[in-house]
Amino acid sequence: MAAKPTPKAAETSTVTDRTTKRTINGAERRYQNLLHSSPMGIHLFRLDGDGRLIFTGSNPAADTLMHTDNSRLLGLPMEEAFSGLKNTEVPERIREICAGGAAWRTDHLEYRSLDIAGAFEMHCFQVEPGLCACMFQDRSEHKLMESRLRHLTQQDPLTGIANRPMCLERIGIALQRAKRRADYRHAIIYIDLDRFKNINDTQGHHAGDAVLVETAKRLRASVRELDTVARIGSDEFVVLMEEFDSYKRPIQAVKRIRQALAAPFLLENEEITVTASIGLALGQDLASSAEEALRNANLAMHHAKALGRNRIKSFTQSLLRQTLNVVRLENDMDRAIARGEFFLEFQPILQLGKNRQLFGFEALARWRHPDRGLIMPGEFIPIAEDSGKVVELGYWALREASRILTKWRERYPHMQDAMMSVNLSPQQVPKTDFLPRMREILNETRLPARNLKLEVTETALMQSGTSVLSKLHELRDMGVSFSVDDFGTGYSSLSYLTRLPLDHLKIDLSFVRMLETGKDNLEIVRAIIQLATSLRMDVVAEGVENANQHGILTDLGCEYFQGYLFSRPLSEERAEAFVQTFTSEAITS
Repeated sequence: MAAKPTPKAAETSTVTDRTTKRTINGAERRYQNLLHSSPMGIHLFRLDGDGRLIFTGSNPAADTLMHTDNSRLLGLPMEEAFSGLKNTEVPERIREICAGGAAWRTDHLEYRSLDIAGAFEMHCFQVEPGLCACMFQDRSEHKLMESRLRHLTQQDPLTGIANRPMCLERIGIALQRAKRRADYRHAIIYIDLDRFKNINDTQGHHAGDAVLVETAKRLRASVRELDTVARIGSDEFVVLMEEFDSYKRPIQAVKRIRQALAAPFLLENEEITVTASIGLALGQDLASSAEEALRNANLAMHHAKALGRNRIKSFTQSLLRQTLNVVRLENDMDRAIARGEFFLEFQPILQLGKNRQLFGFEALARWRHPDRGLIMPGEFIPIAEDSGKVVELGYWALREASRILTKWRERYPHMQDAMMSVNLSPQQVPKTDFLPRMREILNETRLPARNLKLEVTETALMQSGTSVLSKLHELRDMGVSFSVDDFGTGYSSLSYLTRLPLDHLKIDLSFVRMLETGKDNLEIVRAIIQLATSLRMDVVAEGVENANQHGILTDLGCEYFQGYLFSRPLSEERAEAFVQTFTSEAITS
């Protein structure tokens, strides 16, 4: 039989029960105070035996944030009480919290129902097994501000269209879609305004800005609303097209863009015409990154510009290979001169008039690449010009050619008056050290200035300014001769030619080759020779390949000849052998 508790023990138990009850009641009051005074909305959900989440309570802040009386929803399942949560991850998360206790938080929950829409931050945790509290606050204004700031950082401030970061982001999204969907199509149109710098230089930057703003409007009007139009450089624009049924659509868009840009731009009551070079990269050439995709379109645009501007070119893998080859050659060119990979060949120029003699040679640069073998000027000279390396290459060729002719003059008496023709790059002359370096090379190689002839293209001469012409005149006063290379292919005017220090006109080989194909071509060459005669210049015909061409040119009054009929370009050793055998006596005979 159990012993009865002593009066003292019973009194102690009663005190303990009262203390525990007061503690529980205090905790409940603090919980209720927290629930009602919290500035964050609070919803309570209990997991019932059927796995449903039942809405069991809320606080006043929840009513304020949700713009509703939550008490009318008590006892309803979550998806019925809050329809905006049906297609979200929230129900499953809260079930896990009720059962397991792990907390969950999200910074951005998009909630949309018939009564309310907004963005909320939510923090959910277990109050007790089977009961979950969800604390939330409205972040709509914050998200709206973030959206506005993001828009500002991804918008071109001048034109209001997307900027480069936004363009790259959209292209990146397009690439991801293309990987997931076989039916997804996209294309990048890269637009560069031709000679835009001239507008800034002649009309002012305010006029240039006006053209850019109007260009953006015309591009926007030429494509669909869902397409992205961006300005990614000074005068460079990109259109990203997405979700179209056929790759004919980008082609049609390009045509609309060209038509839109063809309309004159009105600048302060003056109309100007703007053209554009356009590159097109289709999404079927899937790139590995947004930068690569944009680069592909850029390569196509530059190819269009190199072909004469106001053109359209599409990206191809062969174009990429060609560009990579150019980049490799440009890098190799830096060390090619130092390693002695460049060398000269010499093509004889013969005077076959009354006094038949060896007039001289034209020095022609060649590149013996360690991996690719012989590379001809047609491939590496454009690369050298684009990179600016043609300046040092030109001085190397001039020094080497002058050194070799000096050696031949010392060995062979009949070479005292021989000329060495060397091509002069238009990039060399504007340099401040041009004249000092020319004098240095002539002094170093001991070649008399009268034995040097510099060949300049017709187009380069036409683009020369006053300072360039004064330098050429100074060299002419020293005794250096000048020749217009490829005459007839440019746009020279008679009045301009009379101002230039020229001694020779070289008829372009394209005219020589057409001599036998029609009377009109013959008349062109006749006119060139008559023009040179009237300006007291000698005429050199290059590219003479057969006796018939030689005969026609002789009848027209041409005395100087260069071409395969007489000799191909020769190595230094073979050129010297040509000098030895081609004496004045040999020519006369």
